[in-house]
Amino acid sequence: MSAPSTASWYHCSVKPVSRSAGRSVVAAAAYRLGERLQDERYQTVHDYTRRRGVECTFTVAPVDAPAWSHDAQALWNAAERAETRKNSTLARDVELALPSLLEPSDRQRIAEQFAAALVERYNVVVSVAIHQPSRDGDERNHHAHILFTTREMTSEGLGKKTRILDDRKTGPQEVTKLRELAADIINEHLAAANADIRVDHRSFKDRGIEREPTTHLGPAATEMERRGEQSERGDVNRDAAQGNRETEQNQTLLAERDTLDKAIEAERERISSPPADPEDALERMREAAEPFREAIVTEGAVPNIEADGLTWWQRLGMRLAEKARNFAIAIAEKARSFWRSSEQERSHEHNHDNRGIDR
Repeated sequence: MSAPSTASWYHCSVKPVSRSAGRSVVAAAAYRLGERLQDERYQTVHDYTRRRGVECTFTVAPVDAPAWSHDAQALWNAAERAETRKNSTLARDVELALPSLLEPSDRQRIAEQFAAALVERYNVVVSVAIHQPSRDGDERNHHAHILFTTREMTSEGLGKKTRILDDRKTGPQEVTKLRELAADIINEHLAAANADIRVDHRSFKDRGIEREPTTHLGPAATEMERRGEQSERGDVNRDAAQGNRETEQNQTLLAERDTLDKAIEAERERISSPPADPEDALERMREAAEPFREAIVTEGAVPNIEADGLTWWQRLGMRLAEKARNFAIAIAEKARSFWRSSEQERSHEHNHDNRGIDR
C-alpha cells in the first residue's frame, strides 16, 4: 500500500480581533455564529440570523466557568467590557479548513477537539461555528471559525490576560504549535476514515514547494463574490490558483520525467553489465529475439529487404548468432576466471605445505 499523499488545501490561520482596527468582538461573534446579538458598548444590534451556511455552533469552556459564559451575547459583551484600552485585542479567531471527504459529524468532532485543546492550553472560552461552502464558491470549502477570549475564564468571570500569543518572540512559535495541533487532529480523523491523504501544518516554503499563497477574502469581498461580483481580493486568489495549478502540473511532469530517467538508467545499467548467470544470459537472448519473433508471426509487418541488402530472417539469424557468441564469450571468461582462481589456490597451498621442508 502506498503512503498517503499530502493535501494542498490545509489552512489554519490565527488572527486577532482588535479594537484598534475599529472592530467589535460582539459583531464578530454574531457574524460567525449567525446570531442576533445586542452590542452594549456601541448600543447597536448585529443581526446575522438570515445568514446561510452556518452548519452548527457550540461553546467550550473550563469546567468551573460560570453558566453565562455559554451564552454568546453575555460572553462577548463581557469580553468588550474587560478591555479598557483603545488598542486592546478583544479575542482571537482561528479559521480552520475541514476535510470535505469526511462526514459532518467527523468535521464537528475535529472542531470540538481543537476547541477543547485551546481551553486546556489557555483556560479560555471558545465559541465555534462550522460553515458550509458558499453556493458560488469551492464546494470543498468546509471550515470552522473558532473565536476564543484573550483572558482566562475563572469561576468568578474573566480574569488575567493570556500573553503568550501577544509576545513577539513566543507568539509566532505558539501559532506554529496551534497549526501543528490542528493538523494532528485532522490526520487522526483522516486515518480513522482510511483516507489516502494527510495534511501538513508547515508552509509551502518550509516544505520546499513553490506555490503562490492566496489571501483571506474578508466579509466585504466575500459578500461581493456571493452576489456574483468579482472583488480585487477574489481576482488575486483566482490568479494565484491558476498559477498554482500550472506549478503543480509542472511539478508532476518533472516528477514523471525523473521517474522515467531513473528507469532508463537502471535498464541501461542492466543491459551493459555481463550476465550474472546462464539463466540471466538466456533471458536476455529471449528479450532480444522477441521483436523478431513477433515479425515472423505477423509476416509482412517489416520490409523483406532493407538498405543493407539483407532479408529480415537473415538479419534475425545474424542477431541470434551475435547473442550466442557474446554468451559463449561470457561463459568462457567466467570459466577462465574460475580456473585461474583454482590454480592460485593450489599454488598457495603447495607453497604453504613446502615451508617446513628442509632443503
